[in-house]
Amino acid sequence: MSVARPGPRRGAGARLRPTLSLTRPDAMTNETSAPAIRPMTGADLEAVHGLSVEVRWPHRADDWRLMLEIGHGLVACDEAGEVMGSAMWWPFGDGLATIGMVIVSPQRQAKGTGRRLMRELFAAAGGRTLRLTATQAGRRLYESEGFRVTGGLVQYHGTADAAAAVEDARVRPATEADWPGIVALDREASGGDRGRMLDALRRVGDIAVLEEGGRIAGFAVCRAFGRGHLVGPIVAADGAAAVALASPHVRAHAGTFLRLDTTERDGPLAAFAQACGLANVDEPVTMTRGPAPETGPARIYAVTSQALG
Repeated sequence: MSVARPGPRRGAGARLRPTLSLTRPDAMTNETSAPAIRPMTGADLEAVHGLSVEVRWPHRADDWRLMLEIGHGLVACDEAGEVMGSAMWWPFGDGLATIGMVIVSPQRQAKGTGRRLMRELFAAAGGRTLRLTATQAGRRLYESEGFRVTGGLVQYHGTADAAAAVEDARVRPATEADWPGIVALDREASGGDRGRMLDALRRVGDIAVLEEGGRIAGFAVCRAFGRGHLVGPIVAADGAAAVALASPHVRAHAGTFLRLDTTERDGPLAAFAQACGLANVDEPVTMTRGPAPETGPARIYAVTSQALG
């Protein structure tokens, strides 16, 4: 969640702005000439992709298409019917959801559109616990909407060097037989049912699993995203396992642009990302509204994206 302001274009590989793009809180209270808000459809993908380009986010049209496939969206339209804002949410069962991709065109801000879009998402999500990613600049606004800081992310990206990749005999490519174990482990780590998201990810990405004692004890997904590829989610029991799971993806994409958003500010996976030549380019916070869901020993070491968690 950040303040989207026009600036010099730095290319698709520039630092990704975190999940929500909003004006200053005091600029979001003027409801004069309030835009119409309606559900997002596939016909809006070109327009919302244009919004992300306008605010210098690296998302491709295919990234938007995937997010709409697994979630729900809203668009805000001006008097002429042109899309000037977007917002999305993703239900992960009856108790958990994430929200993101809230963008208001820098040319159309100061009408309270961002706050209205957020509140529409809250209503649609019902009583679910909500998670989002935010910059420090947006914390006061989100706290005023009932969110609290519950963690953080460190975004690494750059041209990958595979010299630090490790070999672990427990790690191998996923098979169809592994799928129930992957879904169950993810539910344990996330506290929600992300099966629909994972099913979409396996159609567009590659999955490595860590098998221990005949059960799936970790997995990592890598897919095309933005300027290159993104490694995430990574779900594992410890940092060493997370490094082992990330390693085959780093080897597969050595010499190309790679991104990893980890929940570790230090530790084995953060050190591994740096050793692979990936630079720390951003450190947003994660925020939650509602009770934290119960999770097990397995945890999320790298997120699917800042919007999806």
